[in-house]
Amino acid sequence: MTLTEIAEAFSFYGFDITFLAALTCAAVQILKRVAFKNPKKKKILTFLPFAFGTLFYAVYQILINLDISVLFHSGVGILEHGLTVGGVSTLLYVLYEQFVREEDGLSAVEGVIKTLVEGYVPSENAESVAKEIAAAIERDVTGTGAKKAAEILERNCVDADKNSITLLAKLIIETLAHITTKT
Repeated sequence: MTLTEIAEAFSFYGFDITFLAALTCAAVQILKRVAFKNPKKKKILTFLPFAFGTLFYAVYQILINLDISVLFHSGVGILEHGLTVGGVSTLLYVLYEQFVREEDGLSAVEGVIKTLVEGYVPSENAESVAKEIAAAIERDVTGTGAKKAAEILERNCVDADKNSITLLAKLIIETLAHITTKT
């Protein structure tokens, strides 16, 4: 999609749809950070912009017309425009991710650790946990890096038993050992 096509899309939808899409995008991101700490439940986030978009557009129509019966008279139009709000919201989020958000600035080692812990640690904490584990392993001179990594993981994992955490810590150490010996 070219920049001209993106501008045409926003001018076609109008200010109200664009504003509601931005509101929808913000609401989904807030809900994502507050209610969806478990990485397994995040699949529902795919549909939330469309649900919120429809809800926000319905409320918008009620406020504009000052009549709740508009929901019954033009329900299909509200659903159609609500799905449009969700689509534009998704587009805004993708534009933000691609052009505005800064890179995470992780080192190669931290990036590997982040990839390994992403299924166990909430995604908003994965970067800081990866940095903490990398620093602990780097400072380790006693050879107990896996134990220190396991302690950090125990404090930050969502739904993992002690055995899984121990295995993950050992996997991190083994993976880093293979990376550092090959480079």
